Amino acid sequence: MLQTRTARILAIFAIVLLSVSSLVTASIWKVENETSSSTMESLWESDIFNLPPEVAFPGSDWLNRIASDETAYVASNGQAYTSTYAAMLENEPLKYPCRNFNAYINSIFIPSSFAGKVADNFGLELAHYILCYLRNFVGAIVVYYGVAAIFHYFCYIHPVSHETFEKRGRPRPSTEIMWDQIKLAQMSMTLYVMLPVLDEYIVEQGWTKVYFTIAEIGGWTNYAMYFVLYFALVEIGIYWMHRTLHTNKWMYKHIHLLHHKYNKPETLTPWASIAFHPLDGILQASPYVAALPIVPCHYLTHFILLFFTAVWATYIHDAMDLNIDPVMGSKYHTVHHTHYIYNYGQVFTFCDRFWNTYREPDGPTGVANAGKPRTRPTSGRGVSKKVN
Repeated sequence: MLQTRTARILAIFAIVLLSVSSLVTASIWKVENETSSSTMESLWESDIFNLPPEVAFPGSDWLNRIASDETAYVASNGQAYTSTYAAMLENEPLKYPCRNFNAYINSIFIPSSFAGKVADNFGLELAHYILCYLRNFVGAIVVYYGVAAIFHYFCYIHPVSHETFEKRGRPRPSTEIMWDQIKLAQMSMTLYVMLPVLDEYIVEQGWTKVYFTIAEIGGWTNYAMYFVLYFALVEIGIYWMHRTLHTNKWMYKHIHLLHHKYNKPETLTPWASIAFHPLDGILQASPYVAALPIVPCHYLTHFILLFFTAVWATYIHDAMDLNIDPVMGSKYHTVHHTHYIYNYGQVFTFCDRFWNTYREPDGPTGVANAGKPRTRPTSGRGVSKKVN
């Protein structure tokens, strides 16, 4: 089916994008082995207008920009800086590469003049994280509405959607359901984006094993090895966190149940991706943060993974027919929403297969079981079987 092929292409593209972008963007950050960090620090301190060409991303253009006196800032202690962002970096951006990167991203969304007003009211340190929160909030809005709108078009507006729904006798999600999901997602977003702020704080404080350049970890082989290990830990962590949100009665009732009110294919849409209790989203995403003190992870790769999860969450909630093993596609996640105790994994089916909670979908989504009420199983352990 054309609709299935379209969904398959989107999923494959997302996976390839994750892999390629991680490698490409990591290479952008590569610092030549002969350029030591101590040399780079002294260059910033001694002559900020003559920086070396081999400066880790976001590069010397960014450093020269915040060194410009066009946006001069005077701190509360009377010390003058060339800009608010230079002040937040204590005029040593090369000494704090992760903080420097976050300041650069903040500057894309928030001008230095506004950053200065925030700093005047809250101090430079707190202002930095307030700006990180505002950036994350704006970024989350852009990603949520942008990605969901693209999926919405292919799922419900594109001409092949008629083949998916009307020709199969499958009911379409109602506008009311979509608006309900959008409102819930928007409310959740307000608190949900605080997790990346915590993530940025512990990384910048040096409490993790995050590294900034490929040279720091000893080359691409080590990068790939640690990336696989980090992502495996994250996948296992998310599986057990998600499963606990189901098996713990209090957590299910007060936190996770809100998301599972969408328990039929006709109530699942791309807009349901983050339509949950904010604590639900924070708990399920927490393994991305919890694994950082355990396994070395490239910072930009970690940053991209957080973006990737937003795209992935949109995809697995579109309730389209997609079944590519061992990927935990949207068809698998639809089974999770309709049968509750199966398919807890995020990206792959490995954890569900290993811990015996894997359930294979069978038949077109939303057709054979359309309109039949579902009840949550009260007991029983998942086994590998097909859904009738």
